[in-house]
Amino acid sequence: MNLVGNEGFNDFELLDSGQDFRLERWGPYTLARPDPQAIWERATPAAWERADAIYRNDTWEMQKDLPEYWDLKFKDMPLRARPMNFKHTGIFPEQAANWVWMSDLCADMTRPRILNLFAYTGAASIWMTRRGAFVTHVDASRPAIGWAKDNQELNGLAPDTIRWMLEDAVKFVRNEVKRGTQYDGIVMDPPAFGHGPSGSVWKFNEQMPRMLADCVSLLSPDARFLLVNAYATNSSDLALQNLLEDTLHGRRGSIESGQLCLQQQNGRLVSTGIFARWHR
Repeated sequence: MNLVGNEGFNDFELLDSGQDFRLERWGPYTLARPDPQAIWERATPAAWERADAIYRNDTWEMQKDLPEYWDLKFKDMPLRARPMNFKHTGIFPEQAANWVWMSDLCADMTRPRILNLFAYTGAASIWMTRRGAFVTHVDASRPAIGWAKDNQELNGLAPDTIRWMLEDAVKFVRNEVKRGTQYDGIVMDPPAFGHGPSGSVWKFNEQMPRMLADCVSLLSPDARFLLVNAYATNSSDLALQNLLEDTLHGRRGSIESGQLCLQQQNGRLVSTGIFARWHR
């Protein structure tokens, strides 16, 4: 299935894509960012001349002065955008559909316990907290957690509304298994490759099966979802679905997988990643 994330995200718009780039509106600013999958022709070439900044040759080329950061809003949730290295802005609009999916599944629960792994700047954590969940937010990057705390403050949430864990996700999950901790929902965005704060190495294809098995053991009897997003891996959504089916064998619920997509102005869908998710 194709999951279109930017429907209803009024402060973000995919204007055009092609020739290895995406042209996007982030609030009042237009950014051109690399996308090696966009091998087709651009639909509106003239629109690219109005880009405020272009990420090219590993740096942002500013066509006009931009602030250090600015704030966007998805429904009732403000989020902080900032042009960073590696072309990122701190927000992944394609994930918005997953945020709504998670909160809908937990709508009838009183303060569900949610685990967000590789949680980055915390949009999913903030969204679920705003809807009454208690989130444990795990990331190995201190700057990323600092950014997520900025988003927490931006949303008017008290510091103790989220449990912040600056830790390697694999190590944290294994320790939670030993402690017998349980969660009502788990979401993760593991990279293809990365390093933990203590120098540990993460390789998606090598470590994901064991980590996913550990995560399943953390699901409470009343758990509602387990969501895996993946970017820049050599896996497919079917590989993720097969892995979930094996790991969740015998557990009641449904599994689905597909492409994370953005829809541009002319209706074309552009894939940005893959996902697989279980729910009941």
